[in-house]
Amino acid sequence: MSKEFFSFLASFLTGKKNIRVRMFWAALFSFLLMIALSYILAYLSVNLISLGPVGSFAFLVVTFLFFFFMLTRPIVRYLRRLADGLMTIASGNLDYRLPDSGEDELGEVAKSINFMAEQLQEKINLERRIEQSKMELITGVSHDLRTPLTSLIGYLNLLKHDDYANLDLEEHKRYVDNAYNKSQQLKQLIDDLFEYTRLTSGTANLSLKKIDLGGLLEQIINEFEPIAQENALSVRLIRDPGPMYASIDTEKMVRAIDNLLMNALKFSFKPGKITVRLLDNLGQIYFAVENFGKPIAKEQEKLLFERFYKADPSRSEYRASPGAGLGLSIAKNIAELHGGRIGLKHENGHFTFFIELPRCSE
Repeated sequence: MSKEFFSFLASFLTGKKNIRVRMFWAALFSFLLMIALSYILAYLSVNLISLGPVGSFAFLVVTFLFFFFMLTRPIVRYLRRLADGLMTIASGNLDYRLPDSGEDELGEVAKSINFMAEQLQEKINLERRIEQSKMELITGVSHDLRTPLTSLIGYLNLLKHDDYANLDLEEHKRYVDNAYNKSQQLKQLIDDLFEYTRLTSGTANLSLKKIDLGGLLEQIINEFEPIAQENALSVRLIRDPGPMYASIDTEKMVRAIDNLLMNALKFSFKPGKITVRLLDNLGQIYFAVENFGKPIAKEQEKLLFERFYKADPSRSEYRASPGAGLGLSIAKNIAELHGGRIGLKHENGHFTFFIELPRCSE
Protein backbone atom coordinates (compact mmCIF):
# COMPACT_ATOMS: atom_id res chain seq x y z
CA MET A 1 0.00 0.00 0.00
CA SER A 2 2.84 2.39 0.86
CA LYS A 3 4.50 1.72 -2.49
CA GLU A 4 1.28 2.57 -4.32
CA PHE A 5 0.88 5.77 -2.30
CA PHE A 6 4.46 6.90 -2.94
CA SER A 7 4.05 6.03 -6.63
CA PHE A 8 0.90 8.16 -6.81
CA LEU A 9 2.60 10.96 -4.90
CA ALA A 10 5.62 10.86 -7.20
CA SER A 11 3.43 10.95 -10.30
CA PHE A 12 1.42 13.84 -8.82
CA LEU A 13 4.53 15.80 -7.96
CA THR A 14 6.21 15.20 -11.32
CA GLY A 15 3.07 15.12 -13.46
CA LYS A 16 4.60 12.51 -15.75
CA LYS A 17 1.57 10.24 -15.88
CA ASN A 18 -1.19 12.83 -15.99
CA ILE A 19 -1.48 15.77 -18.34
CA ARG A 20 -3.97 17.51 -16.03
CA VAL A 21 -1.45 17.43 -13.17
CA ARG A 22 1.15 18.94 -15.49
CA MET A 23 -1.28 21.74 -16.38
CA PHE A 24 -2.03 22.27 -12.69
CA TRP A 25 1.68 22.62 -11.84
CA ALA A 26 2.16 24.94 -14.83
CA ALA A 27 -0.66 27.19 -13.59
CA LEU A 28 0.67 27.12 -10.00
CA PHE A 29 4.25 27.97 -11.05
CA SER A 30 2.94 30.70 -13.35
CA PHE A 31 1.06 32.24 -10.45
CA LEU A 32 4.11 32.01 -8.16
CA LEU A 33 6.34 33.53 -10.83
CA MET A 34 3.83 36.33 -11.32
CA ILE A 35 3.89 37.09 -7.58
CA ALA A 36 7.69 36.86 -7.55
CA LEU A 37 7.94 39.30 -10.48
CA SER A 38 5.65 41.73 -8.66
CA TYR A 39 7.93 41.67 -5.59
CA ILE A 40 11.00 42.09 -7.78
CA LEU A 41 9.46 45.13 -9.49
CA ALA A 42 8.46 46.54 -6.10
CA TYR A 43 12.02 45.98 -4.86
CA LEU A 44 13.29 47.84 -7.91
CA SER A 45 10.95 50.73 -7.00
CA VAL A 46 8.63 50.08 -9.96
CA ASN A 47 5.21 51.09 -8.66
CA LEU A 48 2.39 49.10 -10.33
CA ILE A 49 -0.21 51.20 -8.48
CA SER A 50 0.55 54.05 -10.86
CA LEU A 51 -1.04 51.95 -13.62
CA GLY A 52 -4.35 52.05 -11.80
CA PRO A 53 -6.44 49.08 -10.64
CA VAL A 54 -7.32 47.97 -14.16
CA GLY A 55 -3.76 48.41 -15.45
CA SER A 56 -2.26 46.56 -12.50
CA PHE A 57 -4.73 43.69 -12.92
CA ALA A 58 -4.07 43.56 -16.67
CA PHE A 59 -0.29 43.49 -16.05
CA LEU A 60 -0.66 40.57 -13.63
CA VAL A 61 -2.93 38.66 -16.03
CA VAL A 62 -0.53 39.18 -18.94
CA THR A 63 2.41 38.12 -16.75
CA PHE A 64 0.55 34.98 -15.63
CA LEU A 65 -0.41 34.09 -19.20
CA PHE A 66 3.16 34.64 -20.40
CA PHE A 67 4.63 32.28 -17.80
CA PHE A 68 1.81 29.77 -18.31
CA PHE A 69 2.41 29.84 -22.08
CA MET A 70 6.14 29.26 -21.64
CA LEU A 71 5.64 26.40 -19.18
CA THR A 72 3.01 24.66 -21.33
CA ARG A 73 4.86 25.26 -24.58
CA PRO A 74 6.36 21.69 -24.68
CA ILE A 75 2.87 20.23 -24.34
CA VAL A 76 1.47 22.42 -27.12
CA ARG A 77 4.48 21.70 -29.33
CA TYR A 78 4.01 17.95 -28.83
CA LEU A 79 0.30 18.28 -29.65
CA ARG A 80 1.28 19.94 -32.92
CA ARG A 81 3.71 17.10 -33.64
CA LEU A 82 0.89 14.63 -33.03
CA ALA A 83 -1.37 16.52 -35.43
CA ASP A 84 1.36 16.76 -38.10
CA GLY A 85 2.26 13.11 -37.65
CA LEU A 86 -1.36 12.08 -37.94
CA MET A 87 -1.67 14.03 -41.19
CA THR A 88 1.54 12.37 -42.46
CA ILE A 89 0.13 8.93 -41.75
CA ALA A 90 -3.24 9.91 -43.25
CA SER A 91 -1.46 11.00 -46.44
CA GLY A 92 -0.21 7.43 -46.94
CA ASN A 93 3.18 7.34 -45.21
CA LEU A 94 2.47 4.35 -42.95
CA ASP A 95 6.17 3.95 -42.12
CA TYR A 96 6.10 7.17 -40.07
CA ARG A 97 5.96 6.75 -36.30
CA LEU A 98 5.21 9.38 -33.68
CA PRO A 99 7.75 9.96 -30.90
CA ASP A 100 6.71 8.70 -27.48
CA SER A 101 6.48 11.50 -24.93
CA GLY A 102 6.21 9.24 -21.90
CA GLU A 103 3.46 7.67 -19.83
CA ASP A 104 0.94 10.52 -19.77
CA GLU A 105 -2.22 10.82 -21.86
CA LEU A 106 -0.35 12.28 -24.84
CA GLY A 107 2.04 9.35 -24.77
CA GLU A 108 -0.93 6.99 -24.83
CA VAL A 109 -2.36 8.89 -27.81
CA ALA A 110 0.97 8.58 -29.65
CA LYS A 111 1.12 4.84 -28.92
CA SER A 112 -2.46 4.41 -30.15
CA ILE A 113 -1.71 6.28 -33.37
CA ASN A 114 1.45 4.23 -33.94
CA PHE A 115 -0.49 1.03 -33.30
CA MET A 116 -3.16 2.16 -35.76
CA ALA A 117 -0.48 2.82 -38.39
CA GLU A 118 1.06 -0.62 -37.83
CA GLN A 119 -2.33 -2.30 -38.14
CA LEU A 120 -3.13 -0.40 -41.33
CA GLN A 121 0.29 -1.27 -42.74
CA GLU A 122 -0.17 -4.96 -41.92
CA LYS A 123 -3.64 -4.94 -43.46
CA ILE A 124 -2.41 -3.30 -46.66
CA ASN A 125 0.55 -5.70 -46.86
CA LEU A 126 -1.82 -8.63 -46.33
CA GLU A 127 -4.09 -7.40 -49.13
CA ARG A 128 -1.07 -7.05 -51.40
CA ARG A 129 0.08 -10.57 -50.56
CA ILE A 130 -3.42 -11.90 -51.22
CA GLU A 131 -3.51 -10.11 -54.57
CA GLN A 132 -0.05 -11.45 -55.40
CA SER A 133 -1.15 -14.94 -54.39
CA LYS A 134 -4.15 -14.67 -56.71
CA MET A 135 -1.89 -13.76 -59.61
CA GLU A 136 0.51 -16.58 -58.76
CA LEU A 137 -2.46 -18.95 -58.48
CA ILE A 138 -3.72 -18.02 -61.94
CA THR A 139 -0.22 -18.21 -63.44
CA GLY A 140 0.59 -21.51 -61.75
CA VAL A 141 -2.72 -23.13 -62.69
CA SER A 142 -2.43 -21.96 -66.29
CA HIS A 143 1.09 -23.32 -66.66
CA ASP A 144 0.54 -26.63 -64.87
CA LEU A 145 -2.69 -27.39 -66.74
CA ARG A 146 -1.39 -26.31 -70.13
CA THR A 147 1.68 -28.57 -70.11
CA PRO A 148 -0.08 -31.99 -69.88
CA LEU A 149 -3.00 -30.71 -71.97
CA THR A 150 -0.66 -29.72 -74.80
CA SER A 151 0.99 -33.16 -74.71
CA LEU A 152 -2.41 -34.88 -74.62
CA ILE A 153 -3.62 -32.93 -77.65
CA GLY A 154 -0.38 -33.75 -79.47
CA TYR A 155 -0.71 -37.52 -78.95
CA LEU A 156 -4.40 -37.51 -79.89
CA ASN A 157 -3.60 -35.51 -83.00
CA LEU A 158 -1.00 -38.12 -84.01
CA LEU A 159 -3.53 -40.91 -83.50
CA LYS A 160 -6.17 -38.98 -85.44
CA HIS A 161 -4.07 -38.36 -88.56
CA ASP A 162 -1.92 -41.50 -88.66
CA ASP A 163 -2.65 -44.19 -91.26
CA TYR A 164 -3.67 -47.16 -89.12
CA ALA A 165 -2.79 -49.57 -91.90
CA ASN A 166 0.84 -48.52 -91.77
CA LEU A 167 0.98 -47.70 -88.05
CA ASP A 168 3.06 -50.07 -85.97
CA LEU A 169 1.03 -51.66 -83.18
CA GLU A 170 3.68 -50.94 -80.57
CA GLU A 171 3.87 -47.32 -81.71
CA HIS A 172 0.09 -47.04 -81.52
CA LYS A 173 0.10 -48.55 -78.02
CA ARG A 174 2.80 -46.11 -76.94
CA TYR A 175 0.72 -43.15 -78.14
CA VAL A 176 -2.32 -44.40 -76.27
CA ASP A 177 -0.35 -45.04 -73.08
CA ASN A 178 1.25 -41.60 -73.19
CA ALA A 179 -2.09 -39.92 -73.84
CA TYR A 180 -3.62 -41.84 -70.93
CA ASN A 181 -0.76 -40.92 -68.59
CA LYS A 182 -1.08 -37.24 -69.52
CA SER A 183 -4.83 -37.35 -68.92
CA GLN A 184 -4.23 -38.91 -65.50
CA GLN A 185 -1.67 -36.23 -64.74
CA LEU A 186 -4.18 -33.57 -65.77
CA LYS A 187 -6.82 -35.13 -63.53
CA GLN A 188 -4.38 -35.19 -60.60
CA LEU A 189 -3.58 -31.51 -61.07
CA ILE A 190 -7.26 -30.60 -61.16
CA ASP A 191 -7.98 -32.74 -58.10
CA ASP A 192 -5.10 -31.12 -56.19
CA LEU A 193 -6.30 -27.65 -57.12
CA PHE A 194 -9.88 -28.43 -56.13
CA GLU A 195 -8.79 -29.97 -52.82
CA TYR A 196 -6.50 -27.06 -51.99
CA THR A 197 -9.21 -24.50 -52.79
CA ARG A 198 -11.71 -26.35 -50.62
CA LEU A 199 -9.29 -26.68 -47.70
CA THR A 200 -8.26 -23.02 -47.72
CA SER A 201 -11.70 -21.51 -48.37
CA GLY A 202 -13.09 -22.65 -45.02
CA THR A 203 -15.75 -24.84 -46.66
CA ALA A 204 -14.06 -28.16 -45.91
CA ASN A 205 -16.16 -30.38 -43.65
CA LEU A 206 -14.43 -33.07 -41.63
CA SER A 207 -16.11 -36.42 -41.10
CA LEU A 208 -14.27 -37.34 -37.92
CA LYS A 209 -14.04 -40.90 -36.69
CA LYS A 210 -11.95 -42.58 -34.03
CA ILE A 211 -9.40 -44.55 -36.08
CA ASP A 212 -6.35 -46.62 -35.21
CA LEU A 213 -3.72 -44.69 -37.12
CA GLY A 214 -1.28 -47.61 -36.89
CA GLY A 215 -3.58 -49.97 -38.79
CA LEU A 216 -4.40 -47.30 -41.35
CA LEU A 217 -0.72 -46.53 -41.92
CA GLU A 218 0.16 -50.21 -42.45
CA GLN A 219 -2.53 -50.43 -45.11
CA ILE A 220 -1.23 -47.29 -46.88
CA ILE A 221 2.35 -48.58 -46.85
CA ASN A 222 1.28 -51.96 -48.26
CA GLU A 223 -0.24 -50.11 -51.23
CA PHE A 224 2.76 -47.79 -51.54
CA GLU A 225 5.53 -50.42 -51.45
CA PRO A 226 5.08 -51.69 -55.05
CA ILE A 227 5.42 -48.11 -56.37
CA ALA A 228 8.52 -47.57 -54.22
CA GLN A 229 10.09 -50.83 -55.43
CA GLU A 230 9.57 -49.78 -59.05
CA ASN A 231 11.71 -46.74 -58.23
CA ALA A 232 14.46 -48.73 -56.46
CA LEU A 233 13.31 -47.67 -53.00
CA SER A 234 12.66 -49.77 -49.92
CA VAL A 235 10.16 -48.77 -47.24
CA ARG A 236 10.73 -49.39 -43.53
CA LEU A 237 8.08 -48.84 -40.86
CA ILE A 238 9.11 -48.14 -37.25
CA ARG A 239 6.25 -47.79 -34.78
CA ASP A 240 5.38 -48.10 -31.14
CA PRO A 241 3.45 -51.26 -30.26
CA GLY A 242 -0.28 -51.19 -29.72
CA PRO A 243 -3.04 -49.16 -31.34
CA MET A 244 -2.85 -45.37 -31.64
CA TYR A 245 -6.30 -43.83 -31.88
CA ALA A 246 -6.95 -40.40 -33.33
CA SER A 247 -10.10 -38.54 -34.32
CA ILE A 248 -9.56 -38.01 -38.05
CA ASP A 249 -11.25 -37.68 -41.39
CA THR A 250 -9.92 -40.88 -42.93
CA GLU A 251 -10.08 -39.76 -46.56
CA LYS A 252 -8.28 -36.48 -45.94
CA MET A 253 -5.67 -37.97 -43.61
CA VAL A 254 -4.90 -40.71 -46.16
CA ARG A 255 -4.33 -37.96 -48.71
CA ALA A 256 -1.97 -36.09 -46.39
CA ILE A 257 0.06 -39.23 -45.62
CA ASP A 258 0.14 -40.20 -49.29
CA ASN A 259 1.38 -36.72 -50.21
CA LEU A 260 4.31 -37.04 -47.81
CA LEU A 261 5.16 -40.52 -49.12
CA MET A 262 5.01 -39.39 -52.75
CA ASN A 263 7.15 -36.37 -51.93
CA ALA A 264 9.79 -38.67 -50.42
CA LEU A 265 9.57 -40.96 -53.46
CA LYS A 266 10.11 -38.10 -55.92
CA PHE A 267 13.07 -36.52 -54.15
CA SER A 268 14.98 -39.55 -52.81
CA PHE A 269 18.33 -40.75 -54.04
CA LYS A 270 17.78 -43.96 -55.99
CA PRO A 271 18.46 -46.66 -55.03
CA GLY A 272 17.63 -45.72 -51.47
CA LYS A 273 15.18 -46.15 -48.62
CA ILE A 274 12.24 -44.37 -47.03
CA THR A 275 11.70 -44.69 -43.28
CA VAL A 276 8.23 -44.17 -41.83
CA ARG A 277 7.81 -43.63 -38.08
CA LEU A 278 4.69 -43.71 -35.95
CA LEU A 279 5.42 -42.92 -32.30
CA ASP A 280 3.74 -41.63 -29.16
CA ASN A 281 5.19 -38.26 -28.20
CA LEU A 282 3.86 -37.09 -24.83
CA GLY A 283 0.26 -37.80 -25.70
CA GLN A 284 0.67 -36.68 -29.31
CA ILE A 285 0.82 -39.01 -32.30
CA TYR A 286 4.06 -38.40 -34.17
CA PHE A 287 4.06 -39.53 -37.81
CA ALA A 288 7.22 -38.96 -39.88
CA VAL A 289 8.56 -39.80 -43.33
CA GLU A 290 12.35 -39.78 -43.70
CA ASN A 291 14.40 -39.93 -46.87
CA PHE A 292 17.81 -38.94 -48.22
CA GLY A 293 18.05 -36.52 -51.14
CA LYS A 294 19.84 -33.49 -52.47
CA PRO A 295 20.24 -30.84 -49.70
CA ILE A 296 18.34 -27.57 -49.98
CA ALA A 297 18.94 -24.12 -48.52
CA LYS A 298 17.25 -22.81 -45.36
CA GLU A 299 15.32 -20.31 -47.48
CA GLN A 300 13.85 -23.18 -49.51
CA GLU A 301 12.85 -25.07 -46.37
CA LYS A 302 10.58 -22.19 -45.34
CA LEU A 303 8.84 -22.21 -48.73
CA LEU A 304 8.23 -25.94 -49.15
CA PHE A 305 4.76 -25.75 -47.60
CA GLU A 306 3.77 -22.72 -49.68
CA ARG A 307 1.36 -23.37 -52.53
CA PHE A 308 2.83 -23.75 -55.99
CA TYR A 309 6.37 -23.77 -54.61
CA LYS A 310 8.46 -26.39 -56.36
CA ALA A 311 11.92 -27.46 -55.36
CA ASP A 312 14.74 -27.36 -57.87
CA PRO A 313 13.82 -29.91 -60.58
CA SER A 314 17.40 -31.20 -60.48
CA ARG A 315 16.65 -32.65 -57.02
CA SER A 316 14.15 -35.08 -58.46
CA GLU A 317 15.30 -38.33 -59.98
CA TYR A 318 11.72 -39.45 -60.40
CA ARG A 319 10.60 -39.37 -64.00
CA ALA A 320 6.95 -38.68 -63.31
CA SER A 321 5.62 -35.16 -63.42
CA PRO A 322 6.62 -33.09 -60.40
CA GLY A 323 3.02 -31.90 -60.06
CA ALA A 324 1.64 -28.50 -59.27
CA GLY A 325 3.53 -28.00 -56.02
CA LEU A 326 0.38 -28.33 -53.92
CA GLY A 327 1.03 -31.68 -52.20
CA LEU A 328 2.81 -30.40 -49.09
CA SER A 329 0.52 -27.39 -48.84
CA ILE A 330 -2.53 -29.69 -48.90
CA ALA A 331 -0.95 -31.91 -46.23
CA LYS A 332 -0.29 -28.82 -44.08
CA ASN A 333 -3.91 -27.67 -44.30
CA ILE A 334 -5.23 -31.16 -43.51
CA ALA A 335 -2.98 -31.45 -40.45
CA GLU A 336 -4.06 -28.04 -39.16
CA LEU A 337 -7.75 -28.82 -39.72
CA HIS A 338 -7.27 -31.80 -37.39
CA GLY A 339 -5.74 -29.60 -34.69
CA GLY A 340 -2.22 -30.80 -35.46
CA ARG A 341 0.84 -29.40 -37.14
CA ILE A 342 3.26 -30.30 -39.89
CA GLY A 343 6.96 -29.56 -40.08
CA LEU A 344 10.32 -30.39 -41.60
CA LYS A 345 13.68 -31.33 -40.11
CA HIS A 346 16.56 -31.24 -42.57
CA GLU A 347 20.26 -31.86 -42.10
CA ASN A 348 22.72 -32.52 -44.93
CA GLY A 349 20.16 -34.07 -47.24
CA HIS A 350 18.38 -36.09 -44.52
CA PHE A 351 14.75 -34.97 -44.74
CA THR A 352 12.14 -35.68 -42.08
CA PHE A 353 8.62 -34.47 -42.81
CA PHE A 354 6.42 -34.99 -39.76
CA ILE A 355 2.82 -34.56 -38.65
CA GLU A 356 1.78 -34.34 -35.00
CA LEU A 357 -1.85 -35.07 -34.12
CA PRO A 358 -3.79 -35.18 -30.84
CA ARG A 359 -4.11 -38.74 -29.58
CA CYS A 360 -7.46 -40.09 -28.38
CA SER A 361 -7.80 -42.30 -25.34
CA GLU A 362 -8.46 -45.94 -26.05
